[in-house]
Amino acid sequence: MDFEVYSEAGYYQTPDGRWHGVTKTGPGLAAVGAPVYSEHPSTVVLSLAYDLKDRIGPRLWVPGMSPPTDLFNHIAAGGLIESHNSGFEFYIWHNVCHKRMGWPPLPVSQQRCSMAKCRAHSLPGKLEKAAEVLRVAEQKDSKGAALIRKLCVPQQPTAKRPGGRCTDPTAQAELYTYNIQDIKAESAISERCPDLSAAELELWQLDQRINIRGVHIDQEALQNCIMIFRQAEARYTAELQQLTGGAVQSAGELAKITAWLAAQGLPTASLDAEAVESLLQRADVQGAVRRVLEIRSMLGAASVKKLFAIERRLSADGRLRDLFAFCGADRTGRWAGRGPQPQNMPGGLPTEEVERALLVMASRDLYTVEQAYGNAVDTISGCLRGLFAASPGRDLICSDFSAIEAVVMAFMAGEEWQMDVFNTHCKIYEATASKVTGRPVEEYLNYKKENDKHHPHRKLGKVASLASQYGGGLGAWKNFGADEFMTDDEIQENVKAWRIASPAIAGQGYQGQPLGFWYGLQDAAFLAVQHPGRCYQFRDVAYGVKDNVLYCRLPSGRNLTYHTPRLEMGTTSWGKQTLRLTYMGWNSNYLNGPVGWMKLDTYGPKLAENVIQAVARDILAYSMLNLDKAGYPIVLHVHDEIVAEVPKGWGSVEEFERIMSQMPPWAASWPVKAAGGWRGRRYRKD
Repeated sequence: MDFEVYSEAGYYQTPDGRWHGVTKTGPGLAAVGAPVYSEHPSTVVLSLAYDLKDRIGPRLWVPGMSPPTDLFNHIAAGGLIESHNSGFEFYIWHNVCHKRMGWPPLPVSQQRCSMAKCRAHSLPGKLEKAAEVLRVAEQKDSKGAALIRKLCVPQQPTAKRPGGRCTDPTAQAELYTYNIQDIKAESAISERCPDLSAAELELWQLDQRINIRGVHIDQEALQNCIMIFRQAEARYTAELQQLTGGAVQSAGELAKITAWLAAQGLPTASLDAEAVESLLQRADVQGAVRRVLEIRSMLGAASVKKLFAIERRLSADGRLRDLFAFCGADRTGRWAGRGPQPQNMPGGLPTEEVERALLVMASRDLYTVEQAYGNAVDTISGCLRGLFAASPGRDLICSDFSAIEAVVMAFMAGEEWQMDVFNTHCKIYEATASKVTGRPVEEYLNYKKENDKHHPHRKLGKVASLASQYGGGLGAWKNFGADEFMTDDEIQENVKAWRIASPAIAGQGYQGQPLGFWYGLQDAAFLAVQHPGRCYQFRDVAYGVKDNVLYCRLPSGRNLTYHTPRLEMGTTSWGKQTLRLTYMGWNSNYLNGPVGWMKLDTYGPKLAENVIQAVARDILAYSMLNLDKAGYPIVLHVHDEIVAEVPKGWGSVEEFERIMSQMPPWAASWPVKAAGGWRGRRYRKD
């Protein structure tokens, strides 16, 4: 089933009759999201193509025809309905067809999604890209983009017509053909992708319910923050214009700011947050140049832009929906964020300070906020989490897993000293510092008790744990801040010390050393590619190749997939020739090349990273399902955190964490624990 729709959502019209997108990039649906798009009063169905797979073939419904009773009967009989990105079809059906046109409801339990199948199989989510990669006979019609620009969005007025909706009958006939071709392409793709397993289907259906439920937003606080930001933007933009003599008119004019800085003797290749912060740390950057960089940092902050993403995507009932993309992040099966992306919120102000800051924001006076907090924009950024709030009469309950990836790595690899840590005191950073430095662990464990603060070496243990787990060396340690308290030579020595102390993870099997997890996985994957049709296992992970796809079987029984696997010689970043596993995948990291379907490569530590993050995801998914069955309606989740919205007085943090800490049978003995939970009105990060 596939809809074609006209809507003015995501656009606004100026008095001269011209239409403009509410954002500079991605107007319309991309700007507001499917829930708001479908709620907009201008949204109407142009056509609906569907195929009941009853040997009659594709059918088309357009306004003016009798209702599609054969489709209604199929749904009433419990028949399944598959779409590509089924969430969009659901919202159009629910908000336009059901609420306005009187069609019967479409239960989520009867929906299926070919996009979810593609992503779970490590294929591109977009229909046209998936069709290209799979080389199916039925491709997406290339005329579609032009037809959608003409018929599905408002048109600019001309001398001959007033603008708005185009009703050209020839173009409409072409759109109907395009609509039918879409379901043919969707069907062809679906046939080539494995169906979701029963467990993954149950999880996907939970994902749909979470997206439809949405999370409540404190709209008054949101508007207060926007008002303060607008005042700050006006003041600092005027200051920017004055400082640059009018050469720069706004903080978003990156080319002009770059040129102005170069003229002042400060050339820079980038003005992203990291580059600006680096420039501001230089002692020689002073005066007007420093202030211009400070203004760019404040007004260009990505975190504050979330304010406007929240505002644009807020449904009529004050809830923010459709925040999570199933299997959207990477081949591990983790979720990707949509819209304001709650999965990458800034750390924020201390919990007890957020409520006070929002009260100050309620003054809607920039001077008042600056008197209380100094930098108003940073203060807004620090309050963002607090805008996600429980609706009246309800509370949020939240908890997260403690060091879940470290626990999973320890038990998947069988690293005894780490397993002992998690089975006893759980102080992995202190224990890691002990292993790296050779000092007794008791020195680190007792230090805080005796001095009421962490041992100075704890920072070393934290960096070592986070940076080394997936093979990180000098660069990775620096990314975690090691260069702030160590020289390059000291970092290299500590990298070596961690690897020697962790043979079950990092061992290469040389000179009597055991084969560790990284290279055990690598050997199994390499052998599977060399011998298609046979499976090779290392500990609880198995690899095998079938139909030119390398499958990685996880303890949960779920598969990770690597398409078109090959073994090829390559050069490492330090110039060493080595054998690497290459595969075709969707690249979303510009550091690896252009975004798109391309040849990627991997090796032991990266394979381990995929496995560990995927296993941690499966544990999170198991907990989400259990919480849902226990009556905790989930509204937000991250890689290690779950948030539910419950009636006041119902449930408890203790029960919530007990349910989260129940492990699936294949990890029953692992000490993965949920801890540090809280209950309250506003979302926070303690």
